Amino acid sequence: MSSSPTSSRPRRPLRWLWWLLLILVAASVAYYFLGSNGEPEGNDRSPEQPSASGMPATAISAVAASRGDLPIELTALGTVRPLQSVAVRPRVEGELISVDFEEGQTVQKGERIARIDPRDYQAQLDQAKGQLAQDQAQLASAREDLARYEKLIETNYVSRQELEQQRQLVRQYQGTVASDQASVKSAQVQLDYTDITAPITGVVGIRNVDPGNIVQLGDDDPIVTITQLDPISVIFSLPSRYVDIVRGRLVAGDHPSVSVTGTDGETYSGRLSSIDSNINNATGTIRLRATLDNPTGGLYPNAYVDVSLVSQILHDQVIVPEPAVQTGQEGNYVYVVKEDDTVTRRDVTLAATQNSQSALSSGVEAGERVVVDGVDSLREGAKVRVVSDALPGESSDEVADPAASADNSGDGRTS
Repeated sequence: MSSSPTSSRPRRPLRWLWWLLLILVAASVAYYFLGSNGEPEGNDRSPEQPSASGMPATAISAVAASRGDLPIELTALGTVRPLQSVAVRPRVEGELISVDFEEGQTVQKGERIARIDPRDYQAQLDQAKGQLAQDQAQLASAREDLARYEKLIETNYVSRQELEQQRQLVRQYQGTVASDQASVKSAQVQLDYTDITAPITGVVGIRNVDPGNIVQLGDDDPIVTITQLDPISVIFSLPSRYVDIVRGRLVAGDHPSVSVTGTDGETYSGRLSSIDSNINNATGTIRLRATLDNPTGGLYPNAYVDVSLVSQILHDQVIVPEPAVQTGQEGNYVYVVKEDDTVTRRDVTLAATQNSQSALSSGVEAGERVVVDGVDSLREGAKVRVVSDALPGESSDEVADPAASADNSGDGRTS
């Protein structure tokens, strides 16, 4: 009985020892978390939370918005067509005795390009002239007799019937002379047709008939075709929805400017000259014709070319590079660089985009800098560093070190 209390006393010091160890462990854990700002070592921060030292500035390119006019261009595929192209055919029959041109040569209107044997036609002209002279002599004689009869009638040496017959004879010879004169003119025309002249100024093509062949009116093949190359026209089609805009300018006397890229790579400028009178219902398009100067002959008939037509001009618009305008769920917006080198998002009204330039009706003022490169890395109020004042690939007065830009751009991304 006496041994029982003695055996229970040594256990109390062990119990207090365990409590002491638990307190020490708890203190160590608390110190660990408090010393690391409440975050376990190695635990990743949320990418949206900046570090205690702040996020580095994002490298961007920014361009100042400007105010001006933006031409709106419509593009189409067109076909080069000459304003005039004439197939030269003979107008009289005969032997072709000469061809007075070189293939591909430029000839002037009225210049002789070929000749038909004129001898038969010269003979016909001479014959007509001879007949005319003969009948003119008879008319002159009849008129003299008529004058004499008119005097003799007063003394009754001739009768009234004889006088009237002489008058009829004069009228008959007058008709004959008039007919002869027409025959002379006709023979002269036929003779003139033996000299084949260029009906227009242009370039002659490949000749189809050689000297020595008999040619005649109605031949299937022309002697040659002459094509006017300067100026020249281009036929192209546009969707019918643009008819009112284009036709309105033509009616007002304002012929829209047109530019064409030729097969030689050169750009040719001209004006819209006409619009078709009906719409093609099958395609929903309407045909137009533009007239262009072609001094070098780079625009060749029947060639396909790219056509650009200035349909209208938007005046007094704020102009920014196209990459500056972004599209979100709420519409179009841009990032504007403020004076403290932070960015703010601005909703904008996009009027039109043309040739990598966007016209804004509202949202940005001229002179404000908009971000054109690095937009994907930005958010409202983000700190930025402008490393270029030009679009990527363009020259700039301020170009940053490419390596540094790449490093900073990578560090500054947020998700």
